[in-house]
Amino acid sequence: MDGDPAVESPLDSFSLILPLPYRIAFILVLGVWAWGVNLHYLHLLKIDVPSLIQHSTRSPFSSLPQHQRTYALASTITIPFIFSLLFFWTLTRAQPAAVLAWDFIPQSYLFLLFLLFLIPYKRLSPNGRFRFLTTLKRISIGGIAEAQDGKFGDILLADVLTSYAKVLGDLFVSLCMFLSSGKSSTDKPDRGCGGQYIVPIIISIPSLIRLRQCLIEYLRVRRNPSQHSGWGGQHLANALKYSSAFPVIILSALQRGYDPNKIGLSETGIFRLW
Repeated sequence: MDGDPAVESPLDSFSLILPLPYRIAFILVLGVWAWGVNLHYLHLLKIDVPSLIQHSTRSPFSSLPQHQRTYALASTITIPFIFSLLFFWTLTRAQPAAVLAWDFIPQSYLFLLFLLFLIPYKRLSPNGRFRFLTTLKRISIGGIAEAQDGKFGDILLADVLTSYAKVLGDLFVSLCMFLSSGKSSTDKPDRGCGGQYIVPIIISIPSLIRLRQCLIEYLRVRRNPSQHSGWGGQHLANALKYSSAFPVIILSALQRGYDPNKIGLSETGIFRLW
């Protein structure tokens, strides 16, 4: 019965309006728009970003500036997002039971978003999407191109992934809850879904990628020193910066799943270390 504390949903009012899958989608869509705005601003400053990241713009639509093609892609993924969200609101009307029951609607949009990055549709910045996917594949194992082959683009994408680390973790949580029996992806996020340490591992991957890139750059400098590269100390400093994320991630995981029988520290001790 509505209002009965025994059956009242733990969902807060914000989650009833914008549950976890839609929050993830909103941040991803916003990221594409933000990239377009950055490209537009740099275009106004006469900075050739495609040359900086060694991105070929040869296509039937290459006469359009890069930011306009990015805006077109952003608009294409925004329109179905708005329709999906409005449809979800119409069906659920902020009722907890309905929000939990219709979780496949926001999950369907996330699946559509994934497909839109893969479908080779010519008007949706095909070269940019292909370059994004090939760069993502290379850096996913901690790789980094040589300077003449687009090293700046590899570093840029890896840094973006570190900013989206928590989003990647939430994306896994959303999918895990959707596929788990008796759970709903629009329910309160269960960040222990799939195991206590799965989400922390996913969150740490972007920092691991940048750490390996920094070490690769350091080794390259040591093998081929030059007057401008120095001895590579800046790369070691960057490696140290990204490695500092791991203690925070580990301690946060221990706090979330604290078990005094398995951990030789008190919860207060873990908090102080954190």
